[in-house]
Amino acid sequence: MKKNYSSTMERPKWIRFFMEFILFDDLKEDVTESFIRHLTELGVLVLVDDNMWQWKDCDSPVDSEKLILKVQSDLELLSATEPGFALSYFIGYKDLNKKPLFTITGSSDSKSANEKCKESVPHGKPASNLSNLQIVKKVGKQLQPFLQIEESVVSRLIGEYVDKQDAQKLFHYMFGKAGSKAEPKVWEQLSRKRHR
Repeated sequence: MKKNYSSTMERPKWIRFFMEFILFDDLKEDVTESFIRHLTELGVLVLVDDNMWQWKDCDSPVDSEKLILKVQSDLELLSATEPGFALSYFIGYKDLNKKPLFTITGSSDSKSANEKCKESVPHGKPASNLSNLQIVKKVGKQLQPFLQIEESVVSRLIGEYVDKQDAQKLFHYMFGKAGSKAEPKVWEQLSRKRHR
């Protein structure tokens, strides 16, 4: 143990605690602070007075090892609940099952992607001559799914302690963790015959 932590600390100490023992190493301090606010929203980090915060159901005189184990077990239990859906995207000490950020409901009025694609290109008109307005509309349609996911997740995160800016910071970090990036392709020279 590098530092000694207690179950009742000021916010900057909680931020250091979570960055050191709980969260992924790539989390920045400002996102960690938003995460702390989210934990307050979930009720596991309780405001004792103006600047002191206590971990729920944890006695104040506790050693750092017991505090770490208590926080980890509480977070694991909470991440399996609906309000704690975001926690698994931040927990770095253990690989938890991440819930999808956005689930598409199979309602009867929703159209398949092929049907939407066919409707967007009218028959008989060339699609190559795009005006600025058409370009803006096309980009807007391409960004629409991302914006819907962001709106859905951010609205679930906003509360008494978490404002829209905090929720957006949390969402952007979660979105980066949600998708697995494709492996980069190795460049290879295609055959190139010399013409004589």
